[in-house]
Amino acid sequence: MMKATKGVPAIAAVLVAVLVVASTTAPRVRGEDQLVRQLSNGFTATHAAGATSAFEPLLYAPSGVFAFGFLRVGAASLDLAVFHLPSSFPVWRATPASPGDWSRPATLTFDDGSLVLTDPDAGVLWRTLDAIGDTVALLNTSNLIVRRYDTSVPTWQSFDHPSDTLVVDQNFTVSSPPLISGNRRFAFRLGKTFMALQMEFYGGRSTPTYWRHTALEAQPQNATEPPVYGRLDGRGFFGLYLAGGGGGEQKVDTLSFDTFVQNLTGVVFRRMTMDDDGNLRAYYWTDGGKDWISDYKAIADRCELPTSCGAYGLCVPGAAAQCQCLLDSDTAGTSPPCHAGEETADLCASGADGVEQVDFDVVRRTRVSVAYKEVLPSLETTNKTEAECEAACAGNCSCWGAVYNGESGYCYLIDFPVETMVYEADDRKVGYFKVRRLPSMKRSRMSPAVIAATAVLSLVLVGLTAAGVCSGYRLWERRRRKRAGMEQELVVGPGPYKDLKTMGSLTKP
Repeated sequence: MMKATKGVPAIAAVLVAVLVVASTTAPRVRGEDQLVRQLSNGFTATHAAGATSAFEPLLYAPSGVFAFGFLRVGAASLDLAVFHLPSSFPVWRATPASPGDWSRPATLTFDDGSLVLTDPDAGVLWRTLDAIGDTVALLNTSNLIVRRYDTSVPTWQSFDHPSDTLVVDQNFTVSSPPLISGNRRFAFRLGKTFMALQMEFYGGRSTPTYWRHTALEAQPQNATEPPVYGRLDGRGFFGLYLAGGGGGEQKVDTLSFDTFVQNLTGVVFRRMTMDDDGNLRAYYWTDGGKDWISDYKAIADRCELPTSCGAYGLCVPGAAAQCQCLLDSDTAGTSPPCHAGEETADLCASGADGVEQVDFDVVRRTRVSVAYKEVLPSLETTNKTEAECEAACAGNCSCWGAVYNGESGYCYLIDFPVETMVYEADDRKVGYFKVRRLPSMKRSRMSPAVIAATAVLSLVLVGLTAAGVCSGYRLWERRRRKRAGMEQELVVGPGPYKDLKTMGSLTKP
């Protein structure tokens, strides 16, 4: 990763295009040079179907650094976003459950106190819930708010509904929606006394943890203690706090960034983002900067990231971590994955007698472990044998694999599709993995009678084919001989060829 970012979601529009759109198509009021700073009830804006720019601004923060508007996500999806204009990065997205289509017009309205995004065919795509207000504004903090004229307290704000990013002074609580990576595969969640990074499987029905940090001074045994909440601080750290009496707060832990002790004066904006590779990172932007600079990452080693080598991958630690394949020990390289596609369904199927496992093959490997085994479920007792560990997973359709430590006797169960394992030079560390059998790999389940009938039919077809070949050959041979006889008659007929020519000449007058 560059001293600057790696894994920052790319937006198709570059800054120049955004500024051009801002100067030519942005809504304006009163003066031709005055950008819209507030939306009032009755506001309506329609997305220009198939617009060439990836961002259509509708509302600006007073500083002009942030704008709110239509955003193209990927090749063709439509979303609403708060955009950091200098970097072309969306610090907040509405993320509708059913995204709109960029190639079709969509309408954003602010009426009856709610912001509503609608599609002419799909209807309502997204709206602000439980909010009644008179105006919409975008603050210099990047917070999009709905509020009434007679109060400064918002009735709805984007800070309460983060997408994949937190910014300075934005509280992140147990009740906040998790930060979900742009590819929808990873999440950052807060518990009562801890924060965790989790994988998202089966649409969020399974969320195995691969990184966890517990607040140092929190007391998990105290049931009456309020839960912690987090906040990104402009001085260069992420703090965990407890709400105290009298409206105060108590800091119970601090995650310091690289710049915390440097007292940088050029930092103008910070963010913390759940990146697409599963890592939680903090970045900062400097005045006049050209890219985000990475300031913190929760996981330092590539091999400790859950999917760095893809499905059924094996990561070999080192200065330049290498990827191998669990399914083929001779396959090495740097490009994952080694198993086609990511698993989207479990191994459990409903059979005639209830739940049963779908077909799978088994892969066993030595010298393998998992980086986050401390947060995986394990058998309650130690001193298990390798066979007992394997059996505990083999008969359980919700188990995709098991990692056994022959030294300690611990057996760790993997209850989600197998992702990147880690190589460890210890023959006592053994892995057992299930691999869903593809349709082309499924073995025949025909009965012996059907197999016998199929064999007989195959022999009959072979016999008929041979008979047809013989009959065709005899017919061809008969015709060949007939043609040969006719040619012979022409050659040995009455007189040589020169006599025929002479006879023809005698007929002329």
